[in-house]
Amino acid sequence: MLNRITVGILAFLALALVAILVGVGEEERMPQQEATYNSRSIEAGAAIFADACTGCHGIQGQGIPGVAPALNSAAFFTTRLDEVGWAGSLRDYIQSTVASGRPVGSGQYSAVMPTWGNQYGGPMRPDQIQDVASFILNWETTAEASGEGEVAAQPTPTPLPEGASPVEIGRAVYEAQACAGCHGEPGGAGIIGPNLGGIASRAGSEVPGLSAEEYIHQSIVEPNAFIVAECPTGPCPSNVMPQNFGDKLSDQELNGLVQYLLTLE
Repeated sequence: MLNRITVGILAFLALALVAILVGVGEEERMPQQEATYNSRSIEAGAAIFADACTGCHGIQGQGIPGVAPALNSAAFFTTRLDEVGWAGSLRDYIQSTVASGRPVGSGQYSAVMPTWGNQYGGPMRPDQIQDVASFILNWETTAEASGEGEVAAQPTPTPLPEGASPVEIGRAVYEAQACAGCHGEPGGAGIIGPNLGGIASRAGSEVPGLSAEEYIHQSIVEPNAFIVAECPTGPCPSNVMPQNFGDKLSDQELNGLVQYLLTLE
């Protein structure tokens, strides 16, 4: 009996020693684990932002005048919550806005914020929404002073290859304007907007009296003139696609984009 008691005491002391040793390094390990998790979240959020958000907010979050505000700006981190009267944290504001969207344009910006969270019928899981927020918040320490209320960011110019054909120009426009953010990669599935795979084959029969070329041109410069019935997340809403591509794009860029989309059989 005495041996059993002795063994029990020794085992208890051994477990207590292990707990003490683990606890000693816990304060150092926790920040390291948190930093590792945050880094992974930022990396995942960067990929999602590139696919889904650059079409309205710009490749570097600099915003697009008349379409959507800058996120990578000092003003976003210092004054946005006061402007909208948000009482919670900036992370909560970002996640709420991304998840639920904004059904109308805001102030000087025409684009409607689509609903991205799957709890509201969008395509993103809650963890993906959190990753996007982590990526945006990562800009805080380097955010530029320019932004809404100061010098407006300019649209990224389309990099046009020298001597490029109209189709090559159109492909460059599609990439520069981040059309894949809503429509997905050409030939693939759409994300929040209609799938453009096969658009050349069906465009001529969408609107009576319009040829495929006329229909695609109208869809770019007057996106509300005809709303496709179904999008990946349900019925296609109006006012999501920016209304000012007719002003933003030159005749050469607009014609090239039409010609490029006509190759998507």
